[in-house]
Amino acid sequence: MSSHTSDDHTNSLASAEVDPKGSMYDRLGHIVRQLHDSLRELGYDRSLTAVVTEVADASDRLQYIATLTEKAANTVLNTVDEAMPVQEALIADACAIEKRWQKLEGGEGDVDAFKLLAADMRRFVRETGATAEAEKARLMRIMMAQDFQDITGQIIKKVVGITQKLERELAQLLADNAPRSGREHHKPMDLLAGPDVPAEAMAQNDVDDLLADLGF
Repeated sequence: MSSHTSDDHTNSLASAEVDPKGSMYDRLGHIVRQLHDSLRELGYDRSLTAVVTEVADASDRLQYIATLTEKAANTVLNTVDEAMPVQEALIADACAIEKRWQKLEGGEGDVDAFKLLAADMRRFVRETGATAEAEKARLMRIMMAQDFQDITGQIIKKVVGITQKLERELAQLLADNAPRSGREHHKPMDLLAGPDVPAEAMAQNDVDDLLADLGF
C-alpha cells in the first residue's frame, strides 16, 4: 500500500470519527437559524410595526424600551416636582385661614377682621378650584406617560420568549451530547418536536441541575 493510499485511509478514519458530531453541528445551525428567524419575525410583527418601524432588531428594541421608560420616568418626576410647591402653598394657606378662624371664634377679632377673613376665604376657594384643575391636568400627564407599557410589554414578552426557547434547546443539545455519566441523571427531553407544553417544558431548575451535573 502506497504512502498516499495510507494517508487517504487515515483521513477517512478521522472523518468517520468526526461524523457523529455532525449532528451536533447541524442542530447548532438549526438553533442559530431559528433564533435569526425569530428575531426577524419580531422586527416585522404587524401588531408592532406601526409603533416601532424605526427599530431594526431585538437589541434596538430593548434600547427603545429603555428610552421610553426613561422618558416616562422623567415626565413623572418633573410633574411631581412641579406640583409639590403648589400643594405646599395650598396647605400653608389652609392652615393660616384655620388659625384666623380659631382666633375669631375665641373672641380675638372684630367685624373688620371677619370681613377680611371672609374675603380671603373667597379668594382661597377660587384659587383652590384653579389649583385642582391644574392638578387634574398633571395627573392626566402622569397617566399618559404610562402609555408605553402596552407596547413595551409586548416587545419584552417576545424577546424573553426567544431567549427562554434558546436556553432550553441549548440545554437539551448539551444533554444529548454529554458523557454517559451525565446523561444518566436526566431523562431525554423532546424540545424540538413542537410547541412546549407547560407541564413538560424544561423548567429553570432543570436547566440549573443539568449544567451542574455536567460540570458547568
